[in-house]
Amino acid sequence: MKNPTAAFLPIVVAIAVVFMLWAVGHGRPVHAAGDPIVVIVNVSNPVENLSLSELKKMFLSERSRWDTGKSVAPVIVTAGAPERKAFLKIVFGMSDADFSNYFMQAAFTGKSATPPKEVNNPSALKSFVASSAGAIGFVKALDFHGDGSDGGVKAVKIDGLSAADAGYKLRM
Repeated sequence: MKNPTAAFLPIVVAIAVVFMLWAVGHGRPVHAAGDPIVVIVNVSNPVENLSLSELKKMFLSERSRWDTGKSVAPVIVTAGAPERKAFLKIVFGMSDADFSNYFMQAAFTGKSATPPKEVNNPSALKSFVASSAGAIGFVKALDFHGDGSDGGVKAVKIDGLSAADAGYKLRM
């Protein structure tokens, strides 16, 4: 006797494909792995582009000043956020535990390294960046509108690419 469930599998797959095509055609977002992470700075900061290496130095407290002379003030969402996990892995090659250990080890060895300020959610992160001229942070692309409604923050390119460009490396 044939497996009756196996006969329905092609139908289920076809329905799913039709729905996804319909959703894309009707402006409904279809999200998959690879959603971008947008790096943001205060709107008054003249920086337009950073390299992954510069980003790493800023968040690890190895670069403390912007070219303007303002202090770099990195901010990050609390542990557990998917964008944080992806950012730490891509930029530093670290897990949350490795990231925390980096700053503990720095303190024990006398190295001057201050961990980024932690906030609870993307809204608090954007508020902090908007209120501090030297702040830098990151949010999921879904949490950044880029139309001025984000309140005093702007996106910067990473290695010459914006979050919407093919080849952009900061993706979940």
